[in-house]
Amino acid sequence: MTLLRTTPVSFLIRRSVRYLLVSHGFRLLQALVVLAVLSFVLSGGRIAFIDKFGNRADIVAAILVTVATIALLTVLNRRVMTAIDRRFFREAYHAELILTELGEAIPTFSKTKQLIEFVAYKISDALHPENVTIFLNDEVAGVYVAAFSSAASRVGAALPARLPSPVLRHDEWPISQLRKSVLTAVEPIEGDRSPPGPRLKPDSVPSDHDGQTLRATRSTLLIPIAANGRLYGLISLGQRLSDLPYVAEDKRLLLVVANQMATFIENMKLISRMVEEERIARELEMAAEVQRHLFPADGLEDSALEIYGTCLPALGVGGDYYDYFETDDRSTCIAIADVAGKGIAAALLMSTVQASLRCQLTSGDKVLADIVSSMNRLLQRSTGDGSYATFFLAQFDKGTRGLTYVNAGHNPPMLVRDRLTPLGAAAAWVEAARPPQYLSNIAARTSIGLAVPVAEGPVVSRLTTGGPIIGTFLSGPYEQETIQLQSGDTLIIYTDGVTEALNPAGVEFGEERLRSVLVDSLRLPPRESTKKVISSVLEWQDQAAQHDDITLIVVKVK
Repeated sequence: MTLLRTTPVSFLIRRSVRYLLVSHGFRLLQALVVLAVLSFVLSGGRIAFIDKFGNRADIVAAILVTVATIALLTVLNRRVMTAIDRRFFREAYHAELILTELGEAIPTFSKTKQLIEFVAYKISDALHPENVTIFLNDEVAGVYVAAFSSAASRVGAALPARLPSPVLRHDEWPISQLRKSVLTAVEPIEGDRSPPGPRLKPDSVPSDHDGQTLRATRSTLLIPIAANGRLYGLISLGQRLSDLPYVAEDKRLLLVVANQMATFIENMKLISRMVEEERIARELEMAAEVQRHLFPADGLEDSALEIYGTCLPALGVGGDYYDYFETDDRSTCIAIADVAGKGIAAALLMSTVQASLRCQLTSGDKVLADIVSSMNRLLQRSTGDGSYATFFLAQFDKGTRGLTYVNAGHNPPMLVRDRLTPLGAAAAWVEAARPPQYLSNIAARTSIGLAVPVAEGPVVSRLTTGGPIIGTFLSGPYEQETIQLQSGDTLIIYTDGVTEALNPAGVEFGEERLRSVLVDSLRLPPRESTKKVISSVLEWQDQAAQHDDITLIVVKVK
């Protein structure tokens, strides 16, 4: 419902004619008073007394009497003209009443538009300006847009065709002046009849966009709508329908009203942010629930393997992906990926990885290297620059116990073997060149340069064969490798959120600590081993924030 009442033209004409007759009649009365005083002073015995002071004393006396009478009438004129102005144009102007009505009305408003129309109505009813235009800040567009104008049709006609509506840009005058004022003391910018201070004079207004806007709205007084050092908008007032300028009482009222408007706008923005944050939180919760359903519901166990995985997202919705499932009676697929970024965007990319992988693995026998190459091309086509993922894909053959894998730029999974076996041709497969402290029972080299086992103990191997990350311009080639697993082997596949977890001092958890935890939990089932690794990482983080998703899969060969 529109709150601003439109004053009838006939009413304004009648009121203006009456005002002119009364105001000009009072000026005529002033002139008659001057003549009457002069006639009184320069007549009878008074003129004879004045002539005693010289031939020109009467002229001097006439001048002095005229000046004194005009001075007294000027003081009286201000009071009388203000009373006339109140009688004809401001009969409803009671500051306390206006502020009370505004304070009572604000709690009933649910939209800023309602407040603006109500305030414009009150200002028009109290001061009778030629027009009222209220500009509000549009932060996205970088301008102050006319949210309301009582002379909208005339303003629109006065603006050039390229300016569809009255706007004031952030970087132009007088916005810069008002912004400076709200940082110190809120002051209005006034016309050339104002007291000293920032002025809105025709010769000082630049002939650009905002100058045209101010001329089109015939602005003579600008009131900042500001709170806490922020300029939310401004009230532009045209000249008053009476001949009097805006007085101090008017400015005080307008500033108080503008402050109430600013407080309302600030509260509405706060409420909007809270509503938006609540909406985002609900969407994130729903997205997290959907993502949880994309992960395996529980561990997987069959006659050859026992598998368990978990993921702790850093932001509720993560970009890490892990999966394991049986492709047929003889094969089990294991996959993990770390998608660039976090949040919903990364989760959407993760779902693309999962859908593509499952579709290709269930469509028939395919070479793993070809599957990874296909996924790389798919992500290149379906995502923009900067969207990529590290990826590890493996397939376990239950009959041969062979594990075929491709590592596409992912953290190399660790294979922990409880019993040493003779080292094969793939020298990078077993780290014996510089064994960790817990492999002190291994002789690194003999006199002929061959690493040989001298006793039994755990050996940690890293699975590195593969190619570049998927989703970038890099197109491979991707290689695959098949290694033979044996009973008791434990394979941990993880994302960098595990090894790069930071403690309060900023030190990473690191691969060496992860290896130590794996060796200590070598004989535990995958579920317990996973819990031990997660517990160690969280204990290491202590009170430090989790900056990345923590994801790992533990595979135990029976």
